[in-house]
Amino acid sequence: MTMTMKHIILVSILFLAPAVTKAQDTLRTHVTYDLTTEMAVGSGDYTAFQLSANRHHVLATRPNSAYLRGAINVEHAFSKDLKLSGAVDAIFAVHADHKAYLQQCYVNLSWKSFFIEAGSREQRPVVRDELLSTGSFVKGTNAKPIPQVHFGTNGFWTVPYTKDWLQIDFDFGYGKFLDGGYRERTFYDAREVNESYANGIYYHQKHLYIRSNPTKRFFAMVGIEHAVQFGGTGYMNKDGELVAKKKPANLKAFWRAIFPGGDSQFFENESLEDWVYGNHIGMMTFQLGWNINKDHLLQVYLDNPFEDGSGIRKGNGWDGLWGIQYNNRKTGRQYVRGAVFEYFQTTNQSGPLHWDNGDYPEPIRSQITDLVTGNDDYYNHKFYTGYSHYGMTPGNPLITSPIYNKDGCMSFRDNRVKAWHLGVNGEITDHLSYLVKGSYREGWGRYYAPWSTKHHSFDAMFQGIYQLGPWQFSAAYAFDKGNIYGDCSTFDIKIKFHGKIL
Repeated sequence: MTMTMKHIILVSILFLAPAVTKAQDTLRTHVTYDLTTEMAVGSGDYTAFQLSANRHHVLATRPNSAYLRGAINVEHAFSKDLKLSGAVDAIFAVHADHKAYLQQCYVNLSWKSFFIEAGSREQRPVVRDELLSTGSFVKGTNAKPIPQVHFGTNGFWTVPYTKDWLQIDFDFGYGKFLDGGYRERTFYDAREVNESYANGIYYHQKHLYIRSNPTKRFFAMVGIEHAVQFGGTGYMNKDGELVAKKKPANLKAFWRAIFPGGDSQFFENESLEDWVYGNHIGMMTFQLGWNINKDHLLQVYLDNPFEDGSGIRKGNGWDGLWGIQYNNRKTGRQYVRGAVFEYFQTTNQSGPLHWDNGDYPEPIRSQITDLVTGNDDYYNHKFYTGYSHYGMTPGNPLITSPIYNKDGCMSFRDNRVKAWHLGVNGEITDHLSYLVKGSYREGWGRYYAPWSTKHHSFDAMFQGIYQLGPWQFSAAYAFDKGNIYGDCSTFDIKIKFHGKIL
């Protein structure tokens, strides 16, 4: 356990102590716990993709794995508007990348529709369906939580004096990647394919979504998500020698992470990757909703990825997550509760070439005046290697995470993809529900290193969930067919109990 995690635990105990000492006031203090066990067995090189993707890296990608999980949740209400809450959530796993670790450990102080929070917590997606969608390009649910201090709104907040016509959802924070040791071990285990690695990486994230009144017949939403890897120390293998370079994490660096921009002095003392400080990943969302009636909602959306100005200008063509979503809001049993169909593309990346004459000193800038800002190389970065946490991307898992590279390479080797995805869920009886998901994906590698042949995979999952009071039982079968993950077949059993102490 790192010092960072120890500090998180200490802060959590200090903040939760007042709530625990007042536990006798059951009207204002609630203490609950969750116990979960899950086992996945089958054939193939990995746990089938749909079982491990978009689950905060709880279930290992390795085949034939299992875990025990226990969490304690505390909430204390000081008043109607002011609440303090927190949780400690630990996992003990076998045949997994991590044997024992804290999945969550956080403290949250909420006042009306606003909060401030410190620690590591599984964040829910803002606008994408948590069960059915392939997820966000930036702040998805695919990787382990990144500990941070952040503040924002608890869901959408109705702006006063707008007659309920305007709502916003925002979040802003700083954190730190905890996977420095993992990156170092992976680098040394596969030095023949890894030229560099970085540790001590800082994290900045923010989002802002604005929508009109969602209870009207038609409504619209626009928004942006932005995440940055910055600071830390990079190690590069040059002529057999490991050379270290440290990125400052001072106040200037924290400011530059918010507003990416060029450094006019970088020619004098920095290398080319420092022209924009940090590894920036972003997404712009455009969404339209139609309340067919009070029970049925239909929405269409586009999540447009960007890593620099070319993507923001939509110079990346048809790249993005294009989706249509149906929600059934009727009470009682519904055979179809929700459905999502998505098309995901990242093949354009603003074109195969990148030539910015502003990136080079004289006399090149005066001799070559053309500007070609393509080859965005989604998720990859020269200094930080890639946008991943313990080998899994925090973004959309359809861009295959480095943890699946059998030779230990820490880069994203297949970020030019096209994929089609369908997800459906509903209730069969009052206690029995189901979830079905499937994706077909094609990949061409990277512009820098294209595959010699197109890679493809069909990945599907069928799950049944039985709810009986505080008990939840689920059984699932998932499989992969193709040459991305290979042919994998996995059966999964999960049992969960939710109990109340106070």
